[in-house]
Amino acid sequence: MSSSKFVHTVAAAGALAALALSAQDAAAKTVHVTLTPKETSVAIDNKGTQYPAWTFDGKIPGPVIRVTQGDTVDFTLDNPATNKNSHAIDFHAAQVDVLDEFAPVKPGHKKHFTFVAKHAGVFMYHCGTAPAFAHIANGMYGAIVVEPSNMPPADKQYVLVGSEWYLNQSGLSGAASLDMTKAEQMTPDWVTWNGYAGQYKDHPLTAEPGQTVRFWVVDAGPSLNTEFHVVGTLLNRAWINADLRDAPQHDIQTAVVPAGGGGVFDVKIDQPGLYP
Repeated sequence: MSSSKFVHTVAAAGALAALALSAQDAAAKTVHVTLTPKETSVAIDNKGTQYPAWTFDGKIPGPVIRVTQGDTVDFTLDNPATNKNSHAIDFHAAQVDVLDEFAPVKPGHKKHFTFVAKHAGVFMYHCGTAPAFAHIANGMYGAIVVEPSNMPPADKQYVLVGSEWYLNQSGLSGAASLDMTKAEQMTPDWVTWNGYAGQYKDHPLTAEPGQTVRFWVVDAGPSLNTEFHVVGTLLNRAWINADLRDAPQHDIQTAVVPAGGGGVFDVKIDQPGLYP
């Protein structure tokens, strides 16, 4: 569809362990986070399509940051001298002086600041250097989970970050790069979960029958919304817009996650099978 994304989520094979979440200490603390922008070529599908990406830590999306509500995030952005471009950070979970903390960092320099994760939810982070659209479209985005102390238990938890790739060529005989015309027209070549096209078709996320599975979902865009739906079941609990202060909605079929926004969804499936 031209203005939305559909999901492929729970199924019956191996999971991407790097984006799975385990139990979290509820005591308030200081969490030290360092992100390193890396300008590097990455594969974005199983065909071997190469893309000269701008990344955090060489990964698309960047590393999942997980804290408890009330934690202090002690953050450093370390832009190596080997990069060609200035990069920055924009935490949607932070309330800070944008002109200072979110300012561009030149190659060979660092930026350090702290913020308190006051509000629970799942939030996007991304490079904010102008044009931010291009930095996001080139791969500089990720998710920060801010978990409250009173969240209902879940047996398994996954982070899904949706995004789009706009390619100026196939990327098979030579590396593709960002096609701004396609991006402005919102006609992506790929719409992906966690930066790599079709990975959960080949390696579905897993759960045992009767387990509660929690999805922390961010739509990094940069343009299209996500209509989050699991075929064959309902979203048993849905925290729309990742609003964890209020009670969730129950047993809904589809939830919109806007570009730049988030949502939290619990699913419990009793029968074994494939639920794309």
